[in-house]
Amino acid sequence: MFNPIKALGFIFATHPRHTSNDTLIDNYENLSFTYLNEEAVVDESIYPNQTGRVRFQGSWWPARCDRQITLTPGDTVYVVGVDKITLLVSLAPAD
Repeated sequence: MFNPIKALGFIFATHPRHTSNDTLIDNYENLSFTYLNEEAVVDESIYPNQTGRVRFQGSWWPARCDRQITLTPGDTVYVVGVDKITLLVSLAPAD
């Protein structure tokens, strides 16, 4: 005989989840950042130890410079690292 309480218990029971999205996230976190020393252009001012924004590889990224300088829109910078989704940038050397 059908037991609705048992059926609802199964629906609301917690089950271990491991979806393909979890695997994708795990793999993403293990990837090394391959764009080191690539150029980016400052789009929103970056003040010392604060986050601004750069245009990099066709999209906008939050960016931070750990030096005590202010980067202004239009400045060309190099990507020197990444902290989660924030790019770490430094001034591009003059030719």
